Amino acid sequence: MKIHYSLAQIEAFACVYECGNFTRAALKLKKDRTTVSELVENLELDLGYALFDRATRPLHLTSQGQLLYRQARLFLLEAQAFGQIAASLEQPTDQTLTLSYDVFTPRDPLLLLVRRLREHGIQLNLLCQSRSLAEAALLKREVDIGIYPARNQSISESFKWRAIGTLKMSVYAHRNWFAAQPVSLLTLAARNQLIPYEDMPPGLAQWMQIADRFQVVSERSMLLTLLSEEQGWALLPEHWRPEEQAGVTSIATEMGNAGLTHPLVMLWQPGEQAHSALMTAIEVITAVFEEKHDDFPHQQSR
Repeated sequence: MKIHYSLAQIEAFACVYECGNFTRAALKLKKDRTTVSELVENLELDLGYALFDRATRPLHLTSQGQLLYRQARLFLLEAQAFGQIAASLEQPTDQTLTLSYDVFTPRDPLLLLVRRLREHGIQLNLLCQSRSLAEAALLKREVDIGIYPARNQSISESFKWRAIGTLKMSVYAHRNWFAAQPVSLLTLAARNQLIPYEDMPPGLAQWMQIADRFQVVSERSMLLTLLSEEQGWALLPEHWRPEEQAGVTSIATEMGNAGLTHPLVMLWQPGEQAHSALMTAIEVITAVFEEKHDDFPHQQSR
């Protein structure tokens, strides 16, 4: 038996069940109640059996309706995805996305991303900012993707996320800054700490800030210069290569490497705006960060 059905019929069937009656489904679908009722009834006629037990309030599905509802919902999700891809194809070949990152994000992969996405007809704007600003921009659709160190807290339900690697951190200072090594946490806490964040959220501050007194230096070159001038010590990502600065070296501490490897995550906002360009960028970013780079030797956290 060949069954004829339309997307509108499947949508009406699923909506009536989810709303409990034809009246509420009509309001949700912005159609007349009679139209919604006819869509469902014509579908039932083609199928040869009822989908709803009309003697119940709210409407209950028949045994056949229960089996078909699950397939109907999957069918509608596929139709939605088809519509999003089809809509994105109407856009110009060259599309633009904005990626937000902070001072700790390795630069070599970002440069490679720009080149790789250009091959897909996607121009990538790069915006360096704090994660709090990035999350606000993501919610406003002003930013499409964020790459940041993970926090010791749950990620907002407004975002989807994916772990793309790890940041390896070390303590750095001038070789003459500490009299002996390994350095204790008490000694670190008593000496001036240089921090590259102007406005650290509580979760990040808890992880990074060890010293009782600290000095914020958000410009990377300035911070490294102050390290070489024996103005303080800093907890920095190894891909910054601070040891290339005169006199600066990695400092052994009593805590060893504990807590000095931190996940790097990618954030984006799902929904209708998750068009093909964004999906392409997400997969390219994942692939690029899985590669080994001079400033970011890959250490997968999964």
